[in-house]
Amino acid sequence: MAQRPKKQTLLNQVDARSKKKRPTQKKRLSPQQQRALQQQQQAQLAAAQQAEVKPNKNRWIAAAILLLLIIIFPKPKLITYEKLGLVAQSVYWPGLPGVQPILFDSNLHIRPALERNTLYLCQDERDPDSCQKYQIIEQQGFISALIKLILD
Repeated sequence: MAQRPKKQTLLNQVDARSKKKRPTQKKRLSPQQQRALQQQQQAQLAAAQQAEVKPNKNRWIAAAILLLLIIIFPKPKLITYEKLGLVAQSVYWPGLPGVQPILFDSNLHIRPALERNTLYLCQDERDPDSCQKYQIIEQQGFISALIKLILD
């Protein structure tokens, strides 16, 4: 009797004959189990919807706070001022309570009188004799000031 050599499987493949296909039987659930399963699915769906609502709500709150700060926070202006025919343009930030106003391209201390179209630039903020008076020719808004800051 001659013995047949055993077939080897490549890469752990299983012989198709050894694997028997069995029909799958679906497990039938009782009506009570079906209701419980539906309730569980509805609870999961509701929890997923609530999870989606919270980040959206937080985003709206953050956006509202940011918008409020933008409205309240003083914005810079582009002012054009002159003295004795010499014209200059600078970005002016009015400051906050307790913070001095700033002229972005100057080291001098500022005493603004924007309602009178006057700007005082002082070398020493305690000595009024060190101040020079400039006439404000034009005041432009935030976008002009931003463009000036970016381009210079």
